[in-house]
Amino acid sequence: MLEADTLAAVVRRLKKAPLLPDGAGTQVRLGRSVVEDLLPHRGSMLLVDAVDAVSVPERAVRGRRRLDGGDPGFAGHFPDDPVYPGVLVVEAIGQLGLTLLHFVGGTTTEAPWRRGLGRVRAVHIHRATFLAPFAPGDTMTLHAQVVERDELTMVAAGQAWKDGTLAAFAVSEVYLDE
Repeated sequence: MLEADTLAAVVRRLKKAPLLPDGAGTQVRLGRSVVEDLLPHRGSMLLVDAVDAVSVPERAVRGRRRLDGGDPGFAGHFPDDPVYPGVLVVEAIGQLGLTLLHFVGGTTTEAPWRRGLGRVRAVHIHRATFLAPFAPGDTMTLHAQVVERDELTMVAAGQAWKDGTLAAFAVSEVYLDE
């Protein structure tokens, strides 16, 4: 369980700067087909388009998601002023965090040679904060970092940036049924 002091320190870190700034980590070009090898999500619920950088020592990753106007998340939210739902921003951050199971677990920045992620289940959103909206045409630059990991759970912190501005951050926990 994430201690209150640890959560407060993580939130302070998330507010300051990108978890994996441009130029940091190992630059990679892992597109959607590789992301599909890393995650069990498919179709409209696969919310990460690419992984751009990985740092195994920092246990961090950077990726992105381009928001097309036809994205189902915008349908009805809101018709005259489309805003990408915060719950989907948190989901995108969480999905990027799940890719860390491959990179950190295998101490590699290489693409997977097989599908390796078993079932996962979100169990707790420790904190989620939304500072700026995402609209059609925006690109979410996503960052994630492992905070805690044991054999059954992982706590990850993440950020969503828009044009160099922090738009959202979250700290969430998943149960791993590997």
